[in-house]
Amino acid sequence: LFEWNGWAAEIRRQADRDFVARHREELSPQVVDAAFAAGLAAQDVAWRKSDHFGPAAIIEHFLAELRLEAPPESRAELQRLIEDPVPERALTPIAGVEDAIGKLRERGIRLGIVCDSGMMVGRVLRGQLERAGLARHFEPEALAFSDEVGVTKPRPEIFHKALAGLGTAPSEAGHVGDLRFTDMAGARALGMRAVRFRGFNDDTGEGPEGDVAIDSYADLEAALG
Repeated sequence: LFEWNGWAAEIRRQADRDFVARHREELSPQVVDAAFAAGLAAQDVAWRKSDHFGPAAIIEHFLAELRLEAPPESRAELQRLIEDPVPERALTPIAGVEDAIGKLRERGIRLGIVCDSGMMVGRVLRGQLERAGLARHFEPEALAFSDEVGVTKPRPEIFHKALAGLGTAPSEAGHVGDLRFTDMAGARALGMRAVRFRGFNDDTGEGPEGDVAIDSYADLEAALG
């Protein structure tokens, strides 16, 4: 739904450096960056096992790498910075997405979201959906974010959370995503129609292809049948 270009990465790194400087000023920025990178690597390992490993877990790993003790209030502050580094900044919807999902809603199709939330957790993403004017198109009870469900795609639990909110069976639903390993694998394993969107990120990694692949949201309605 939204473009991602890594703009928050440097802001998060600087937040980590500032946090550590208040507690262990002798640690260099390079050491701090390496510790945070180790936390991100641990997150990637967990993601590939379909386990959610969010900001709180990254922070624990980060502090353990640095052998740094920090009070709960300081950890909470750092977690807020990692989850939502620039609260006033709105994410940019992918071109054509609002028109496409608006047309689906006009047809009476109910919509949900299945999302590996990573560092930008469900609470923050809900706010971004509201800000972009997209939230009104989705059923609130069909929003399945991995930090809230506890697992990531392609595990069936996170898909079933959204399906339950929509009140529909997998065979009567479709899933649109960009990644083969998570989106396409998870949807196809459940018997959902899998649509791979290549318009922003054309994934060439491991995993199955979708039932159909599209390059523009203008083609979404036809792809869903």
